[in-house]
Amino acid sequence: MVASGAVDGMVRVWSAESGQLLDILQGHTGEIWGLAFAADGQLAASSSADGTIRLWDVASAECLAILQGRTSMVRGVALSSDGQLAASCAGDATIQLWETERGTLRSLLRGHTGIVNTVAMTPDGRRLVSGGSDGTVRLWDVASGVCLTVLHGHTGDVWGVAMSADGRLIASGGADRVIRVWDVTSGVYLAVLRGHTGDVWGVAISADGHLIASGAGDNMVRLWEVESGRPLTVLEGHRGVVRDVAVTADGRILASGSFDRTIRLWDVDNGTCLAVLEGHTGTIWGVALAADGRLVASGGSDGTLRLWDTASGLCLGVMQGHTGLVRDVALAADGRLVASGGSDGTLRLWDTTSRSGLGTLRPDRPYERMDITGLDGVTDAQKAALRALGAVERSLSHNAA
Repeated sequence: MVASGAVDGMVRVWSAESGQLLDILQGHTGEIWGLAFAADGQLAASSSADGTIRLWDVASAECLAILQGRTSMVRGVALSSDGQLAASCAGDATIQLWETERGTLRSLLRGHTGIVNTVAMTPDGRRLVSGGSDGTVRLWDVASGVCLTVLHGHTGDVWGVAMSADGRLIASGGADRVIRVWDVTSGVYLAVLRGHTGDVWGVAISADGHLIASGAGDNMVRLWEVESGRPLTVLEGHRGVVRDVAVTADGRILASGSFDRTIRLWDVDNGTCLAVLEGHTGTIWGVALAADGRLVASGGSDGTLRLWDTASGLCLGVMQGHTGLVRDVALAADGRLVASGGSDGTLRLWDTTSRSGLGTLRPDRPYERMDITGLDGVTDAQKAALRALGAVERSLSHNAA
């Protein structure tokens, strides 16, 4: 047998003799980085950008175990329009709210019963929406940390969420391949938009609430009219999963980021591709647009955050600091501050003018700063797991000194 892993997070098992596809092992939420078989071929192990190692029974295609020894990746980030407040989500089912100037954790929002995949915020920073692996979309009051509404309807992971500028509409997309449009006041969905043939990874709403954009695993970007729910345009050109989409405040320019390593800029009115931005050496996971459309930010599996001038298509800067893939990015409305979240478990803040880092934010891990030096009765593997969760172990030479 032969196994292969791809950017879609799937592990495929093939017959070496016939070349026939025998099975697809599903469960990872990030691209596959490594694969190995046991000597007898009955057990397979896969490592992924989602920060996990999965063990598989090859015959039954069943996942036997999920190994996760390090801090969960930051899966989604959002910024208030003034950049004073940031939100991030990771694999611990919580949402972190941060004060960016102080670099301090303001509060934790709890309610999801699974991994929180995505977050979005109203420009004034008063409301936040989240989507998770529990299939729910949740609306939060930022000041109190109270969950105002739980929206049910998706039949799988919710991968992308967006809110209209006035906070009246929510759009969500997920593994069930549909986009749901929700009325925030009543908590009911106004429309279910169907057309994608792959997971819907990214959604965006124009500031006036009239247009929704979506990107999906079918390599397509679709535009929808909110009021009628009818499809407007299909934007074709990407050669890989469209992982994220963003739209300018006036709704005229759309940016899409793809696993084909490109960002495409689109004219929303006529559906033409204005530019293809190339430079990332890995798959692109997140894109964001400044409100005026002059600046694009992108993050990818090459571990970099990049800034682009939309008029010229030139890369203005490459920011490095994350030690793994950059999963999501967000820009303040004026384009001066950008936030990035990565598989290294950190939320990083950057000044877009100087291209310099302003701070690295990470909530305390379960065993943060716990001293395990000289701890007896645990294996090296257990110590490694404790260190990954924040524990520290001083060297013997340091102890002797």
